[in-house]
Amino acid sequence: MTARPEVLLEAPESVEAGVLWGLLEGSGYKVSWCPGPEGPPPSWCPLLGGHRCALVESSDVVVSALGFHHSSCRQVLAELARLHPEAAVIVETPRSEAVQWEPLLQGHLVLPVPHSERALIEDVEAALSRPVDEDGI
Repeated sequence: MTARPEVLLEAPESVEAGVLWGLLEGSGYKVSWCPGPEGPPPSWCPLLGGHRCALVESSDVVVSALGFHHSSCRQVLAELARLHPEAAVIVETPRSEAVQWEPLLQGHLVLPVPHSERALIEDVEAALSRPVDEDGI
């Protein structure tokens, strides 16, 4: 039996997070969840402490729906790129925010919201099949 690819869902606890979780699981992925540093409840994030994240390391793809409203959530994206350059990261965001925060999105796949269920799964599949360079990244 082949192991199911694992997706880390970074999203505050909400109905949307539950819908995304169900969609990913229903599409055959193993899903883990992180509410982000703002929670609820607010929690310590290893990325914000300058450390690699075990949840990111154990995942094949990260789907980030933390948004840009809190500086700590913006810092998570920056630290993902710095501390986990090998990670396949999909950032779910409105187009206007994608333009405003473009420097933070460098190296990440942007999934504009609203989006269809199919668009999310297609982006996860694309992230899973991305080429890996000779350094393993």
